[in-house]
Amino acid sequence: MANIKVSVNLNKCVGSQLCMMFSPSVFDKDENRQARVYNPEGADLTELLGTAEQCPQCAIKVENTDTGEVLFPPPELAF
Repeated sequence: MANIKVSVNLNKCVGSQLCMMFSPSVFDKDENRQARVYNPEGADLTELLGTAEQCPQCAIKVENTDTGEVLFPPPELAF
């Protein structure tokens, strides 16, 4: 199984909280109501990718740390 890193670009996050609805075991909000990753192992890859795709600002990055491949967002929506 690949090692996965999930992160949030706070410059893009608008606080829609969709990530918290789709993956509440991974994401929480900070004092500015922006998303933060509090439990990166709280969901499997399929759930993380689905959640990242729901973000209206493409602020969630999912990366395979074994290969360095960015799984989301696609290059045209890059972090």
